[in-house]
Amino acid sequence: MILRCAAYARYSSDLQSPLSIEDQLRICREYAKSRGFIFLEEHVYVDEALSGVGADRPGLGRLLNAALSPARPFDVILLDDSSRLARNTKDALTFFERLNFAGIRLIAVSQGIDSDNEQAHVLVTVHGMVDSLYVKELAKKTHRGLEGRVLRGQHTGGRCYGYDSVSVDATTAKQLVVNESEAVVVRRIFEMSANGQSLKTIAKTLNRECVPSPRPRSGNQYATWSPTCIREMLRRDLYIGKVVWNASRFVKVPGTNKRVRRARPESEWRVVPHPDLQIVSDEVWTRVQDRQKRLMAMYSGAKKGLLPRSVTSPYLLSGILKCGLCGGNLIVVTGYSSYGHYPQYGCSQHFNRGACTNSILIRRDWLEKRLLEELQNEVLKHETVEYALDEFGSHLKNAFSKLTNQMAHMRERKQKLEGELRRLAATAAETGPSSFLVAAIHEREQQLREITDQLLAGGGDSVDAHLAEIRGFITKRLGDLQKLISGEPAEARKELLKHVSEIRMMPQTGNGKPHYVAEGTWHLVGSEEETGNVMSPQIRSVADPRNQIFQQLTS
Repeated sequence: MILRCAAYARYSSDLQSPLSIEDQLRICREYAKSRGFIFLEEHVYVDEALSGVGADRPGLGRLLNAALSPARPFDVILLDDSSRLARNTKDALTFFERLNFAGIRLIAVSQGIDSDNEQAHVLVTVHGMVDSLYVKELAKKTHRGLEGRVLRGQHTGGRCYGYDSVSVDATTAKQLVVNESEAVVVRRIFEMSANGQSLKTIAKTLNRECVPSPRPRSGNQYATWSPTCIREMLRRDLYIGKVVWNASRFVKVPGTNKRVRRARPESEWRVVPHPDLQIVSDEVWTRVQDRQKRLMAMYSGAKKGLLPRSVTSPYLLSGILKCGLCGGNLIVVTGYSSYGHYPQYGCSQHFNRGACTNSILIRRDWLEKRLLEELQNEVLKHETVEYALDEFGSHLKNAFSKLTNQMAHMRERKQKLEGELRRLAATAAETGPSSFLVAAIHEREQQLREITDQLLAGGGDSVDAHLAEIRGFITKRLGDLQKLISGEPAEARKELLKHVSEIRMMPQTGNGKPHYVAEGTWHLVGSEEETGNVMSPQIRSVADPRNQIFQQLTS
């Protein structure tokens, strides 16, 4: 039986060469060719600049989904070495056992590890321990090297507004020097804070005057001043000529590549004076810090948590509504309207930064109630549900047409194996049993059992059977949707996010009355990952400026 091979490749850092991926795949292709395996180019899975410590890697996720699917499009997964799959013992063993249970053979080419070998479990464990120790030792060496740079007066990396990073004597080492044009802005921010202006007022003033802001972090689309940016600047000791290093550390969230910051005890801090980097005077710094302490004491009773505000928000649509002009979130702001004092949704970029011209506010309670009512009226129609079922049926029939061909090949292979077994049994009866004949019979019996199991499992995988399951799935999902109106906000938002990723609120000024047009795509029974990208018609609703509610919902 010719084995079909998939391959997985990964490199850890954006500082490494992307050519590493091609080198790993080249080794896998050569191995497959030398063994007479079929290398499936359509089943090459890659993760770039992602650590092997975490398991939340897109390429790895797609590989496991394919390997553990009923169709099982390949028989073997090839790796350059086991560290590409995972750099800790626990994940390495978990992946090994899951794939082994599913009947997928795992081969680490460079290390000679083959899951078909009875010693494979021991080898995976040993190499997993070695890879885990390598990561820990590398982290220690990196930390030691950074500490040495700090003590030599050099920069350890990262951007800091008010300074430029320059090379030291044409080496790879860097040091900071004051950027005078940005230093003027830094001094102004401290003066404004010392004189009693709020973080929001400072941010709006700088944005209104188009003062260049710090470059945004990767993935952040807003190159404007924000209150949180101002707050962090007011706390930065570097502005008074003091470098504080090792005040915190980053800890990996188990099973992921996400990191969270944890404070270190003050005894572990490294504080190095740098008078040449001072931008703010001691007197202004002291006034600002005293004011910040008073404000902290005043608001010390505010609720704090580890989750993002949109997750713990008491408002249903927090994090879902987006401004149609700037793309920022619509947040709940407290304000007065002609109807009284009500929480209202407004553009965060306008309210917090003054960086967007969208000043339209819309009452929270009216918006949430009417939006859900209209969705319930339109989306739960009989014809909409039937539309979803038709789409599911189309997708499933395409998938099962491939499965039908595969099962035909398996039946043909099953017949051949049965014929070979009959001939081998006849030979053994005539000549007597031999180790070769016993091994050959055993091998074919094993293949026959595997094919029989797959054929039997396919009996319940008909299109009609799946459509019956989907109909029940849709009914349950629609029942969950109906609970949104009366459910707890956190749970209701969780359910709502299964159906819509965002609703874009487009500000309009038609007939001289400001209002919104809401646009978005509604996934009838859940997210694309769960439903195969089956969606209902798009949301397109109009908000009336007089009472701030949705007027219509048309497909």
